[in-house]
Amino acid sequence: MTRYYDEEGYELPRPRVSNVYLFLIALLCMIILLGIGLIRFRPDLILPSVTITQPAPAGNVGGQAPAVVRGTNSAPRAQATPIPGIAQSPAEADQLYADAIATAQPAAPAIVPAPLPLNSAGAPIIDARQQEQQQLALELAAQEALQAQRAAQLSDAYSRAPDVSYEDAKALLGRDPCHVPRADPATCSRGLYKPTPVQ
Repeated sequence: MTRYYDEEGYELPRPRVSNVYLFLIALLCMIILLGIGLIRFRPDLILPSVTITQPAPAGNVGGQAPAVVRGTNSAPRAQATPIPGIAQSPAEADQLYADAIATAQPAAPAIVPAPLPLNSAGAPIIDARQQEQQQLALELAAQEALQAQRAAQLSDAYSRAPDVSYEDAKALLGRDPCHVPRADPATCSRGLYKPTPVQ
């Protein structure tokens, strides 16, 4: 029996065999016994089976039906009936795709202008050209009103005193306020303004 000693010469207890090793050894023995049993009693489950095919006897032998050996049937295979809507070739698939796109795209809708105002006799007061000019005049008037409102707000911003003087802005920024990105050249030399909301 092998004995184990530590560095000082004292005998160490013998190492124990772990239960895991015993379980693995028992499992291995069971697998080996199972393989031997299968080879002995059911070899067809493990070993490849070799079948020898013999030619079938001609005619009806012993009152039995004639044997059909696979692979010797020379009868032509029946053609499958094509299903409508399913392509049988790439060209037919492309044609079905083109037909589906052609039927799915609706015709472009016709643009119908707004009806013209009518007088009491049922005749239009103005023609289509005059109606277009009237619509354009309304849009231009709205743009001019917006520009006038913005100009009034800007003139109010230019007339009031700056929120931070020019000298204080230099001290705060450490450089000329006119050299700040997006500085307004009309007001940067006077100081800094809070942003004015412009509609």
